[in-house]
Amino acid sequence: MSETDVAAIGRTCVLFTQLAHEFGGAHARTSAVQYLHSEIGPLLQSDYTAEKGQRLFAACARFTAQTGAMAEDAGAHHLARRYFLQSLTFAHLGSDRLLAAHALILLSHHANLLGQFGHALELARIATAGALDEATPGVRAMLAAGRARALASLSDEHACARALYEMEEALQHTERQGGPEWITSFAGSEAALQLAHCFHDLGQGRRAIEHTRRFLSTAPRSHRRSRTIAGLLQASAHLRTTDADPETASAVARTTIQRAGHLRSARVRVCLTRLRTDLQPYAANHAAKELEEFLAEALLARDIRGRVNSRPAERSRSNRAGNILRFSQRNGNQKTGSTARKRQDQTLGNHPTQT
Repeated sequence: MSETDVAAIGRTCVLFTQLAHEFGGAHARTSAVQYLHSEIGPLLQSDYTAEKGQRLFAACARFTAQTGAMAEDAGAHHLARRYFLQSLTFAHLGSDRLLAAHALILLSHHANLLGQFGHALELARIATAGALDEATPGVRAMLAAGRARALASLSDEHACARALYEMEEALQHTERQGGPEWITSFAGSEAALQLAHCFHDLGQGRRAIEHTRRFLSTAPRSHRRSRTIAGLLQASAHLRTTDADPETASAVARTTIQRAGHLRSARVRVCLTRLRTDLQPYAANHAAKELEEFLAEALLARDIRGRVNSRPAERSRSNRAGNILRFSQRNGNQKTGSTARKRQDQTLGNHPTQT
C-alpha cells in the first residue's frame, strides 16, 4: 500500500461527492459500493506500517461516509446507517477524532431525517463532546449546526438559537484558521442552508426564505440537489408565514422542479412530500391545483417515485463491501503495532453490527 493509493481514495471520494451533488445520491451509489469492494478491500489486506495504516483508515472513513450519504439519498436507510457506523469505526482506527465527529453528525442528520429527533440531538452532543478540544472553527460550526437541526425539529427555539449563534461565531474564524479538506463546503454556502432548515422547522418562514435566497445566490450551479432542496424549502416557507402565500409557493416549487431536471434523490423526495402536505389546506387554490397537475408529468417527480430504491443486486454488493471491516481487522492483527491492534479490536468490539 502506497501514499498514491491513499490519494486515489481521496480523489475518488471527491468525484462521487460531486456526482451526488449534481445528479443525486442514487445516481452512482452502486459504483461507490463496487469501489469499496474491489479497490479499498484489497488495500486493507495489503502490507502497511501503523503510520500508513492510520492514513488509510482516515481515507476509508471519508469514503464510507460518502457511500453512506449516497445510500441515504437512495432511500436505503438501513445501509446508510451501516456505512456511517463503518466510517466511525475507521475514524477511530485512524485516530482521527474530527472524522469520528463527522460520522456522528451524519448519523445525527440521518436520525433527524427519520423523525428520531431526540436520538439525533444525543448523537450531535456526543460528536461535540468527543471533538471539541481538537475542532477547527469549520468543524465547530458543523457540530453546532447538527445540534441546531435536531433542536429545531424538537421545537426548542431558544436552544436552537444558541446553537446557531455558536455556528455563526465559529464561521467567522474559518478563513484564518483553516481546517480539514472535507469541511470546506460546509464553511461556505452549506451553512446558509442549515440556517434555512432550522428556521423552516421552527415555523419562521420569512427567515427561512431569507437564508434559502442567500444559499441560492452563493451555491455552485453544479450542486443541483442542494439547490433543489433549497428551492423546495423556500416554497414551503412561503406557507409558514403570517400571510401564507400558496401562489408564490406553487410558483417557486414549479420553477425549482423545472430547473432540477433529472435528479435521483430521496432527500428531495422528502422535501417535495413535505411541500405537498403543506399545500393540502389550499387544495382549492388554482395555483396549487396547477402544481399538482404539473407534478403528475414532471421528470423529477417520476424519478423520485420510480428510481430511488435500491435493486437487489446493489444490496448484495453492499453486503459484500461490508466485509472491508473484517479485512481491516485481519490487517490490524497481522501488520500494525500492538497499540493500534488493541485499539482496533476494541473499536470493532463496540460496533458488532458492522460485521
